[in-house]
Amino acid sequence: MILGQSMFEVVLDRLGKDRADALQSSSSAWNRIRGLNASFVGAGCEPARWRDSEQPNIAASAYNDDVLAPPPKPAFDASQFKRLSPEDVAKDIQLLPSDNPTELHLKRRNFARLNHPDRVPEEWRDAATTRMKIANRLIDDALALVALTQA
Repeated sequence: MILGQSMFEVVLDRLGKDRADALQSSSSAWNRIRGLNASFVGAGCEPARWRDSEQPNIAASAYNDDVLAPPPKPAFDASQFKRLSPEDVAKDIQLLPSDNPTELHLKRRNFARLNHPDRVPEEWRDAATTRMKIANRLIDDALALVALTQA
């Protein structure tokens, strides 16, 4: 203990000296952010040189090229769009007298997924629209018949 000072004053002096030493040593070490070190990709060289050394599509060429290519579109089968009679559409829907409303709605969705005019080429859209109209009418009639038999 220093003569003429209390213990509290001695501790304050010691903390002040430690703080001054820490500020002097840390000011010279602040050339980078703490926690960001050379573990980042490309941190060891300048960014421009690192990017220039890259080969284009090196990652793509390391893997199968067929995975990156879009899958080929399946060939369009127009044979079903030539079948426009209600009997043909009923065969395509596979309507049964024992169908309940849930099955009929499922058949409507499945038929629309395959025959909707938005999913066919331009030259077959009129035929697809006609098929959808016939299918919707047939399914609506079947739903009405089921409702009558259940009532």
